[in-house]
Amino acid sequence: MHSTREILRLAYRDFAYERRISLCYVLALMAVLAPLLILFGLKFGLVDTLARRLVESPANREVIVVGSHRFDDAWFERMRARTDVAFVVPNTRRIAASLSQLQNPETGTLVRAVQMLPTAAGDPLLDHGMTAPEGLNDIVLSASTAHRLGVQIGQRLLARIDRSVAGRDEGVVWELVVSGILRPEVLTEEAALVSLPFLVATEDYRDGVAVSVLGWEGKPPPSAARTYARFRLYASSIYDVARLESNLTAEGLDVRSQLAEIAAMQSMDRNLSRVFWLIAGIGSLGFLASLAANLLANVERKRRELSILRLIGFPTASLILFPVAQAALVAILGSTAAVLVVLPVATTLNGWFVLSLQPGESICRLLPIHVALALAITLAGAVIAATWAGWRAARIEPAEGIRDV
Repeated sequence: MHSTREILRLAYRDFAYERRISLCYVLALMAVLAPLLILFGLKFGLVDTLARRLVESPANREVIVVGSHRFDDAWFERMRARTDVAFVVPNTRRIAASLSQLQNPETGTLVRAVQMLPTAAGDPLLDHGMTAPEGLNDIVLSASTAHRLGVQIGQRLLARIDRSVAGRDEGVVWELVVSGILRPEVLTEEAALVSLPFLVATEDYRDGVAVSVLGWEGKPPPSAARTYARFRLYASSIYDVARLESNLTAEGLDVRSQLAEIAAMQSMDRNLSRVFWLIAGIGSLGFLASLAANLLANVERKRRELSILRLIGFPTASLILFPVAQAALVAILGSTAAVLVVLPVATTLNGWFVLSLQPGESICRLLPIHVALALAITLAGAVIAATWAGWRAARIEPAEGIRDV
């Protein structure tokens, strides 16, 4: 233990005495490690930002069916039981899923042909804490629709639904209350979220069927169990979209999704990882080879001094520890210097792209675990590089010190 402590002290004193050479080693490591950390920060920040946008954007998890089909309640129950389905709700025919017009009775402002989307609890389009419309009088508007109508939450609207029966044009007006307004990026089109019962009621009315609960006249409703022409379905994550699309296609359905965009992001992540590790490997191997050669040269320069240490009783392990300890000093100081360079650079890069980023996003990002791993890998690489010099130091004979006296 005493010899180990003493050899560490001597290694540090020698490192400090030859501070100019030691500084060159430290700066060389910083020059290699700092660009690698910045490159990794860009890779991690960029991909993490894109992945977060893909995950957080409901549109990227949506699977849309093309055309009209017949989906019964059993089909929807089967979909809800799947772990890769986060949300599914029946939808009516596209031609029936719209309001002829939506009017603000206070100003007279109106918007025509507002698309209706059925919703329920757990809808990904709804912000956290926003309640989904449940009754026949609630409506959640897209930001653009609310802006055009000039309404806020709690205001009344008049919805008009038109139909043509036996060559006659008919229509009804129904009062709705704005229960919520979506964020602009969630739904960009002129649309509104309504409860499924209200959407079904408008489809029945357009088919000439009476809707007694709303007082809309028509023919008696059919006795057959209701089926739905479409659905709104969202996968649990972007990584479940491919399996869902494949399963639905196997059922004979023509579906659309953002699978191409998701695959592009994953491909970019893989390719950026390959580029990073290729550059990191070349740079790291070059530096470690240089460090090993310099430590070996340092041992050769100090053969007489190291042989005297053997002569006065220092064991072989202590001589091996001498270049290893100096390599560890280079690794620690060089890594610290690299981190001190990377932090302001990352802040500057994020400042340049601030207008393109959303709150909580960054273009260059390093986590504490990344810095810790970089330090550990650098330290391990430096120690491995020093083993060659340590092996040469261990082969120095005590007699070499006596011959040179």
